[in-house]
Amino acid sequence: MTDMKENTLEEKESDNENGRPGSEISLDSSDSNRKRPSLRGSAKFRRVPSAANSQGSMEDKMLALNALLSDSLLITEFPGRNGEVSRNGKTEDDDTLKDEFGDDLSDDDFEELPEDGRSSRDVDYDTDLDMDYDEWINEAKREIENDKTGEKKYLHMCEETGVIPASYFLNHIQEKEFSMKYHGLGPNGAKAIAWPLKTNKKIEKINLEGNWIEAEGSIYLAKMLKNNIYVTELHLAENRIGNEGAEAISDMLQKNDMIYSLDLSGNSIEDYGAEKLCRVLLKNSSIKHLYLANNKFEERAAGWLREVLTNNETLETVDLSWNHLRTRGAIAIAEGVQENYGLRILNLAMNGFAQDGSEAMGKALKNNRTLLELDLSHNRIPEAGATAISQGLQHNDTLKVLRVASNPLGGEGPLELLNVIAKNDMSEIRVLDLTDVLVTPAFKELQQSLEKDRILTVYFGNVVGEIFDFSSIKFDPFCDFRRNPMSLLIEYCKEAGYRLVDLFNDFDRDGNQVISKEEFIMGIKKAGVKISIRQLEILIESLDINKDGNIDFRELVIGEKTYTQQKMKLAAEAKKLGRKVSSTKLMDDMYLKKMIDENYA
Repeated sequence: MTDMKENTLEEKESDNENGRPGSEISLDSSDSNRKRPSLRGSAKFRRVPSAANSQGSMEDKMLALNALLSDSLLITEFPGRNGEVSRNGKTEDDDTLKDEFGDDLSDDDFEELPEDGRSSRDVDYDTDLDMDYDEWINEAKREIENDKTGEKKYLHMCEETGVIPASYFLNHIQEKEFSMKYHGLGPNGAKAIAWPLKTNKKIEKINLEGNWIEAEGSIYLAKMLKNNIYVTELHLAENRIGNEGAEAISDMLQKNDMIYSLDLSGNSIEDYGAEKLCRVLLKNSSIKHLYLANNKFEERAAGWLREVLTNNETLETVDLSWNHLRTRGAIAIAEGVQENYGLRILNLAMNGFAQDGSEAMGKALKNNRTLLELDLSHNRIPEAGATAISQGLQHNDTLKVLRVASNPLGGEGPLELLNVIAKNDMSEIRVLDLTDVLVTPAFKELQQSLEKDRILTVYFGNVVGEIFDFSSIKFDPFCDFRRNPMSLLIEYCKEAGYRLVDLFNDFDRDGNQVISKEEFIMGIKKAGVKISIRQLEILIESLDINKDGNIDFRELVIGEKTYTQQKMKLAAEAKKLGRKVSSTKLMDDMYLKKMIDENYA
């Protein structure tokens, strides 16, 4: 064994003397403790020729290594997990350094290769792996925040809230009047559109009626509108915002003085919400048109509204219809109207004024000099209430439209109102609406006289004692059936495979060749003919030629003959028109009639 080792060593020394390279040092690539030069990775060393002569001194080798490490680096790529680097299509391993420089390289010149193959030492070159992700995210945020159209903001908010984007919003976001009624937005939908609207400089009118945005959605919109100086009209009717939403809108109005039209109708706002709104309206000088119909205002709310009407001279239109003001609330509102000097249109319909409320309103009309239109419809105003209102009209010279429709004014109430208008030469009444109110003949006579002499239009219901002329009714739903009542009977015979004589025999139970009205009706029902009671009456009337209340076979035959003659006449008319139709269509009454009507229309 000792001889074999000595022979092997001699062969290696002989090979080195002859200039042949020795066997390469083998390093297990699978070893987790592999060592690599500290400057490795994406930097590939430029090769420097090594000393071929193994007799070269170690000093020469170290000089060559220093020259290599101080030389410039060539940037290529990261090595794979197996420690190999591809360059110019060839594969080389960094272990060849050991072949060239021997085992004198210390561990300080090597570092452990991480499992991901990346260098742990910083190098002076750019790489996309050092990307600043925070800067990239901030750039995307800036892009959304700087979106002037609002489209990106809207889509971003839709993604955040889980709302399906509405193309309607994107298509109309740059218009002056933005109307998105009954789109089912809900609270999240309102939130999604609130952010892009915050910086929108185009929209001046927002109408979101019937979207049920509720209190949450109104809060988002209120925040959006606090500092908005472009929106002047806000319509949020039928959105169920309640007291909480009304409070949010009130807070917004304290900072926003650009909105002049506000619609909060149909939002279930109670007295608490009304108080919040009224406190703001006492100081607000920008809102001119206020719509609060179909809410839940009662006596307490009416008290606050009285203060608003008394002190606010900016409001021009107020709609309080379909609330729960009742008599005391009506009196409070009337007191505010009496002291008001700016209101033009007031709608108080459907509030249960009764007699006391209407009397208070009569006093208000006597003193008010700015109101142009007043609606008191559906308020249970009796005849005495109409008298009180007429007393106020005696001294009023500004009111132009008075609506007192659907009230039980009695027989003399409407006449008193019209008499006052006739006697007051300074009256400006142009429209008196008494729709669904019963009037007397004397009222109608005076109404006709006034409409001739003045610019006045009066609407009223029926006249007492007047007989309605039913002959004036032009529409007859059975007009086509009257033209040929036998058509249904003959069509039934065709479908059932009957002859008319067979049908007659089935109807004639006692065999006396005469069908009574009762037998005819029972026979039609038993046969299953699809015909209404009124059509059946018309058919019997047309067949009973002698008007004896019975139908005999002769009359039935005449009826069939008349039907056939009419068909032939229609067919002849169709031929004159030069229409090419099938024989089936020629026997179709409705088709032929339509064709003739179209030609002579």
